[in-house]
Amino acid sequence: MAEALLGFVLENLSSLLLNEFSTIFGIKSKVEKLSPTLDLIKAVLEDAEQKQITDGSIKVWLQQLKDAVYVLDDILDECSIESSRLRGSINPKNLIFRRDIGNRLKEITRRLDDLADSKNKFLLREGITIRESSIEVPEWRQTSSFIAEPKVFGRQDDQDKIVEFLLTQARDSDSLSIYPIVGLGGVGKTTLTQLVYNDVRVTGNFNAKIWVCVSEVFSVKRILCSIIESITSEKCDSLHLDAIQLKAQDLLQGKRYFLVLDDVWNKTQELESGLSQEKWNKLKSVLFCGSRGSSILVSTRDEDVAEIVRTCQTYHLSGLPENECWLLFKQYAFGHDKEERAELVAIGKEIVKKCGGLPLAAQALGGLMRSRSGEKEWLEVKESRIWALTHENSILPALRLSYFHLTSTLKQCFSFCAIFPKDWIIMKEELIHLWLANGFISSRENLEVEDVGSMIWNELCQKSFFQDIKIDEYSGDISFKMHDLVHDLAQSIMGQECVILEDENMANLSKSTHHISFHNALHLSADKSALKKIESLRTMFDLNHNGYLDTDYFPGNCSLRVLCISLHQVSSLGSLIHLRYLQLYGLEIENIPDSIYNLHKLEILKLINLSKLRYLPKRLAGLQNLRHLVIEDCDALSQLFPYVGKLTCLRTLSVYIVSLERGQSLTELCDLNLGGKLNIKELNDVGSLSHAQEANLMAKKELREVCMSWSDNGIDEITETPTFSSEQVLERLQPHTNLKSLKIHYYNGLCFPSWIQTLTSLVSLELKGCNNCVRVSRLGKLPSLKKLELWDMNNVKFVDDNDEGDDESHDSMDMKIFPSLEELILYGLPGLERLLKVERREMFLCLSILKIYFCSQLRLPCLPYVKEFSVFECNNELLSSISSFYGLTSLYLSRGIGITSFPEGMFRNLTCLRSLTVTRFPNLKELPNEPFNHALNWLKISSCDELESLPEKIWEGLQSLRTLSIHHCTKLRCLPEGIRHLTSLEVLNIRFCPTLEERCKKETGKDWNKIAHIPNLNIR
Repeated sequence: MAEALLGFVLENLSSLLLNEFSTIFGIKSKVEKLSPTLDLIKAVLEDAEQKQITDGSIKVWLQQLKDAVYVLDDILDECSIESSRLRGSINPKNLIFRRDIGNRLKEITRRLDDLADSKNKFLLREGITIRESSIEVPEWRQTSSFIAEPKVFGRQDDQDKIVEFLLTQARDSDSLSIYPIVGLGGVGKTTLTQLVYNDVRVTGNFNAKIWVCVSEVFSVKRILCSIIESITSEKCDSLHLDAIQLKAQDLLQGKRYFLVLDDVWNKTQELESGLSQEKWNKLKSVLFCGSRGSSILVSTRDEDVAEIVRTCQTYHLSGLPENECWLLFKQYAFGHDKEERAELVAIGKEIVKKCGGLPLAAQALGGLMRSRSGEKEWLEVKESRIWALTHENSILPALRLSYFHLTSTLKQCFSFCAIFPKDWIIMKEELIHLWLANGFISSRENLEVEDVGSMIWNELCQKSFFQDIKIDEYSGDISFKMHDLVHDLAQSIMGQECVILEDENMANLSKSTHHISFHNALHLSADKSALKKIESLRTMFDLNHNGYLDTDYFPGNCSLRVLCISLHQVSSLGSLIHLRYLQLYGLEIENIPDSIYNLHKLEILKLINLSKLRYLPKRLAGLQNLRHLVIEDCDALSQLFPYVGKLTCLRTLSVYIVSLERGQSLTELCDLNLGGKLNIKELNDVGSLSHAQEANLMAKKELREVCMSWSDNGIDEITETPTFSSEQVLERLQPHTNLKSLKIHYYNGLCFPSWIQTLTSLVSLELKGCNNCVRVSRLGKLPSLKKLELWDMNNVKFVDDNDEGDDESHDSMDMKIFPSLEELILYGLPGLERLLKVERREMFLCLSILKIYFCSQLRLPCLPYVKEFSVFECNNELLSSISSFYGLTSLYLSRGIGITSFPEGMFRNLTCLRSLTVTRFPNLKELPNEPFNHALNWLKISSCDELESLPEKIWEGLQSLRTLSIHHCTKLRCLPEGIRHLTSLEVLNIRFCPTLEERCKKETGKDWNKIAHIPNLNIR
């Protein structure tokens, strides 16, 4: 990690030497003295990084080095800022800056010289690299086919699935089947492979079984020798590779063999001896000689290995369930002869949570506890961090191996993740922005810095450092987590460099702290002087965006690169000249102070929930390094800043407000290479059609979400002398076909542009407040559309009114309409008559969520695939259609004014229904007196003022009902007798039902005996 930081600083040092600034300010000679010192230190860093694990003094030396390099980086950055500010018109009379920077360079040079001298006592070697690997696997890394565990827990399902594959799909395959198992180090890949290897079903299926422990060195010759030795039980002589290949092929020829390649590593910059495509091709050419059904099982922690070798789907191995992990821990902690004392069992189950499902950790911690019999000793382990335990080397070495084989940049990026708490949902884009701001990543030839960050994230993900990857199908946003023990690894690497403040504890801060995160800014107020200990604070990050920081506690050294916090005052921002990332939120300010112009290095600016913010500084386009401008929930913002097009580095602009003022037209977007989200507001202020054309949205292929909105004030008013229409503007704002989400708000045209049907990647579409619109055509043909929302459109009669061609023809009637649509929301469409103008046999085949609000004229077709249905403002026609929704699991009915009873048989066919809510039916006098389906587990009846009784037949067979809620039913006289037979009922809520409340009083109420068996009663 120190190597990456030092490399970054050396680059900045070289840049400064090439700049005339260093000569004019008289610091060139001082800077030149630094380079050889840093080069000497860098030469031994790889050796030091490895030895620090076992040598505490080297670890201290490395930390002192990093602290000094951070300070040097601050100095160099300040020189760069001053040089940029003066722009060539350097005034030699600026004696104060010259003197200050000279003294600081002199002091840091002395510190680094001392560190360079002290390295000699550690006997650190130059140029040592972990790529120097022996062809032999170290004994502690060797695996075999024998199962070492007395009993294996929680892997039966995994074992059965892999065995089933070998005995069915692989057995029937004419070609060699190669099945990779991928998982985190210590998750039990080898143990699972041993279980499969020794399964009697597998043994009986193959003529030969071979086990090879590969490890970090993928040697084709050694693997083939291992195959020969396994089959012949004879030592493989040192033959030439060609002879070994022929002999192995001869032994495997015509046999149905089963080969295990355990613990395979990928070739990387740091591990040149690992697997490569070339090596695999060479080995595979020998192995293709087996008979039908031959199979290879490959275990690895690297997704890249799986991609190289696999001929079928990769098997991703997860951690053990907590109960299975406990059984494994207990086996080692108590054995067969140690008493399982209740107090130790309770503590042990808490200790098991540290394992995060990793069998290796459960085994190691269980073994550690075997020799500890006292409650205090167990509590000590429970409260300790994994790496602080005496035997931590038996837990984390497997994970450290993965870390050691990362490049220096990957190491730095991974370890920084310690800034997030355990089990935290981390957003990929946010993390890349933090890497960027801290200087961990930089652009490459033909690659933007964000693309480099994405590549690094992908590599860490493929090597199992990240898990629980989730992709929002509408926005494309990616979130993930880190396994608890991987997080422990990151924390053990970072030490005091990265601190998560909790419980207002500032004691953990030290001179070496460089990154701080916290759940609440109030944690920073516990000790006013604590931040002054820090020499070079780089990151101050509020995890929850909650709370305020008084300027009294603001760091005085101003070295921050990242600031994400809510400040009472923002006037002091201008002093934070090193800032690359600034996020302000939750402030009641009307404008951003002009002092922000001092932040020449600012790359990321996020303004979140600034409810009173009206405008931005007019010269913000002068911040030429700005790459991401994110504005969210700043509803009062009426004006951006002019000439945004001058920000040539800009990659994210979440809001653009069109104005007739100079420099604020749509033409400013023309040459910007924008991605992510873009919300274009006030399109009614477009000056000419050419401006809309020149916005050049078609060329912005990285945009995922676009919102186009006109002013919602007076949208029905007609301009006195219109020169062009909204339709013409919108037609010229055609986005790229890569677009995933589109919103069009307050558009006053009669119909939508033809280009909508070209958006074949579109997943989400929202049309809102388009009151003049009378036609919505061709939406049903969008192949990828999963979510559709129509809001407040008075004149629309159909969700898709396409009627082109002969709709009675066979081909037309069989055409799939809305083939991918999963969610449909219709709100405030008083003229809506049907979903489709021409209904077809295959329509809405994927629709699972349907929400209808205030669509009084709507008639629904049969929709058997809908699972969740919500209706606000019900009528008898809508209610009658529900009986054909056979797949419903959740039904929410609200606002049934005038309805006195439900249509006959309305609930009869809803055999899958699990949740039913009936609310705000003021005239409803009765519910259907017929049995409900057996699957119902949630029932709520609310605000039914005229309802006097609940029929008895409803409760017959409701053995799955767990929650019953009755609210605001003032005339309900009593509970039915059948309620006493609901044996699964766990919760009964009765509120604002005076008669029922009286009858359900404990012990004395007339209905008490009907409900006494229910565990949770909430009656008030």
